[in-house]
Amino acid sequence: MILRYGGSNYFCFKEDFEIDLRLNKNCPEDISNGKDYSQVMCIKGANAAGKTNALKALSFIASFIASSFNEKPEGKLALETYFGNKMPTHLFCEFRINHLDYRYDLSLQDNKVVDEKLTLISDSNKVLFFRRETVLEHVDDEYSGLRNIPQLRANASIISSAHQHEIPCIKGMYDFFNLALKNVGYSGFKEISKDGDFSKLYHESPEILDFVKEKLRFFDTGIIDIQIDFYENGDGEKVYFPLFCFEINGKIKKLRMHHQSSGTKRLYKLLGYCFAIIHRDNDELPYGAFMVWDELDLHLHSLIIPELIKLFEKGSNTQLIFTCQNDQILDSMGKYRTVLINKSDNESYSYRLDELPSDLLRNNRPITPHYKKGSIGGVPNIG
Repeated sequence: MILRYGGSNYFCFKEDFEIDLRLNKNCPEDISNGKDYSQVMCIKGANAAGKTNALKALSFIASFIASSFNEKPEGKLALETYFGNKMPTHLFCEFRINHLDYRYDLSLQDNKVVDEKLTLISDSNKVLFFRRETVLEHVDDEYSGLRNIPQLRANASIISSAHQHEIPCIKGMYDFFNLALKNVGYSGFKEISKDGDFSKLYHESPEILDFVKEKLRFFDTGIIDIQIDFYENGDGEKVYFPLFCFEINGKIKKLRMHHQSSGTKRLYKLLGYCFAIIHRDNDELPYGAFMVWDELDLHLHSLIIPELIKLFEKGSNTQLIFTCQNDQILDSMGKYRTVLINKSDNESYSYRLDELPSDLLRNNRPITPHYKKGSIGGVPNIG
C-alpha cells in the first residue's frame, strides 16, 4: 500500500511537497476503519494549481521503478524540473508490502540517475540497496542477487533492471508498482483506452461485463443489459462493440455506444479499471493494488463519485488516489482524506486539511462552506 510520496523540483513544485496517506490516532475510527493509512485520497485545488502534477509524481515513480528498463538507453526521462532549471529532481515513495514498510528515494538530473536507494523502514531504516549513478555501492545480503545485474543503465531503475534479468528478490515490489493503474503521464491527463479494447475484454471476461452492467443499473442509467457484438474489418479481424439494452413499452430496444450519454460512455470504461483493482485484492498477496486517477468526476454526477470511492474502501488492500473538480466530494472525504494544492508566485505546495487549525475544520462538519469562502485555500483568485 502507498503510505506517502512526494519530492521537489518536479514540474510546478520547486520545494518539497508530500501526499501523505498515513493516519494518526486523531482520525476517527469510522474513517480509518482500524487502519493507519487511508485507502482513498482526494487531491483538490484551483485550475493550474498543480493537482495533476501531484498525481504525475506517483505515476512517474511507479513507471520508473517497474518499466524504465523498457525505454531506450538514450531515452529522455518523462519529467521536467521547475521551469527547466538544471538542479536535480528528488522523488520518494513510502509503501507497505507484506506488513513491512519501505522507502524508495530517487534523484535524477540530465536524464540520468544521480542516486537511488531502498530503505526498510520497519527495520531501523536499514538500507537495502544504494546506487550512485551507474555504480551499485551497497546491497544488503537479502538482496545480494542484485549484484548479478551486468550493467546498470543511467536511465533505468535497479528494480526494473533486476526484473529484466529475472532476479527474484524484488518481484513483490516490481509487481506492486507494475500493476498500478493510472491515467496520467508526462503530458498530464490521458484518455481511457478505446471502446473496442474494453468491449473485447468484456467479451472474453463475462464476470467483468456483469460487474459493469450491475453498476450501470445501480447508477440509474436506464440500461437493463449490455450485449457485446462484433463485425469483421477489412483485414478479417473481429472488432467488438457494445449494444446497450433498454426496456421501452415492454420491448427491448438496443442502442450503440454513440447514442449514450458522456457519463455512460465514461462509466463503461472506468468501471473496467475499477474491477481490475478491487478484484485484485487478495489477502494472500504480499502487496495491494492502487489506482492513480485524474479527473475522476469527468462527465459524472456528484452522487456517483462517493459510490465509486466505496468500491475501493470495501477491499482490504485497495487504494484510489484521485483529483476531482466537484466541491461536494470534500464533505464525504473529510479533512483526513483531502489534500489541497495551492500556488504562490507560480510555486505549488500541498497540505492535507487536517494540518489546518483544528478549530477551523471539525469532524462530521461540512467542509464545503469553508472551501467556497476561500478560508482553507484551494480556490482560484478570480479577477
